[in-house]
Amino acid sequence: MKNIIPILTAITCSIMLTNCSPSSDKKVAKVENEIERDIKKEKAETIQELQTLRDDINSKLDKISKKLEDANATSQTELESIKDILMDHRTKVQAALDDIDRSADDSWDNIQQAAKNTSSEVKLECEKITERFDNALKSSDK
Repeated sequence: MKNIIPILTAITCSIMLTNCSPSSDKKVAKVENEIERDIKKEKAETIQELQTLRDDINSKLDKISKKLEDANATSQTELESIKDILMDHRTKVQAALDDIDRSADDSWDNIQQAAKNTSSEVKLECEKITERFDNALKSSDK
């Protein structure tokens, strides 16, 4: 019995030392670092997508602003309507970009999903008004 207690103590200590070894700490740190880099990469990609969408909206708004000066009353009304929609979309995209800037790594999944939803929604709405946009620009040229 006296021989069993020191043996059990030695086994317990070796198990504890193995589980708490510096190599496992290094592995944990490495995984955390990889996760952090993945989050930064995802943020950069999402920011780039939203900035491209915002730039596209700004380009359309610039075209509308130039055409509004010379448009007839009907075209002007349609262009103003499209301009209001695009301004609303730009505000949504900018809000998503601001949320990303303020986001912490622990809330990234929710922020990323919201940003992707905003991007998809705005892209879909922009596709819906593309025909109206093109027709309004053409009719203002007449």
